[in-house]
Amino acid sequence: MLPAPAPALTQAELLRLDDFLHSEACGRDAMGLSHAHGFLTALASGPEAMEPSEWLRLVFDEPVFRDGAQAEDMLGLAMRLYAEIERSLAQPDAFRPVLEFVRGGRGDLVMDATAWCQGYRAGMTLYQELWVRHADQALTTWLAPIHALARSTGPASDPNHRQLCAELPHAVQAIHRYWRAQAAHAAEHPESADDTVA
Repeated sequence: MLPAPAPALTQAELLRLDDFLHSEACGRDAMGLSHAHGFLTALASGPEAMEPSEWLRLVFDEPVFRDGAQAEDMLGLAMRLYAEIERSLAQPDAFRPVLEFVRGGRGDLVMDATAWCQGYRAGMTLYQELWVRHADQALTTWLAPIHALARSTGPASDPNHRQLCAELPHAVQAIHRYWRAQAAHAAEHPESADDTVA
């Protein structure tokens, strides 16, 4: 009997993880929650898997934990977040990026995907050669909203920004399906080893 998957993080747990990532316990290059979620999504949906010990180090930037209990708590939250991303990517219409909320021009809260998309692009750079090698028309099209939002300098309340935010879930799941298809093809045709993905 397979163990039950860990539950999705609650809003309180997400906020607790974000607070720790912004605390002095983490290094100066530690990621905020939205940036980390984008980064981990790129790893979970991209061409190659990365060992948790490697991406945890990059997310927290060499943290100094108060004690073993805090280390277990924070690292456990990050591991559950990654597992949740993997599960949602594999389920139709289940994936939702964890975006920041900022004040719009009228004082209302609006979604801002800039940090999330910058995190996604940071994850891409770890396997940049594979992303570039496989950059066909479909992949380029699906990546377009991520690149546009990562470079965004306009207000998050701009209608174009909101439209691109709405396109993100579909684009990210399409990218995930693309890389899984590439991996399946590589497994069926090992003779093309120089183009394989894990």
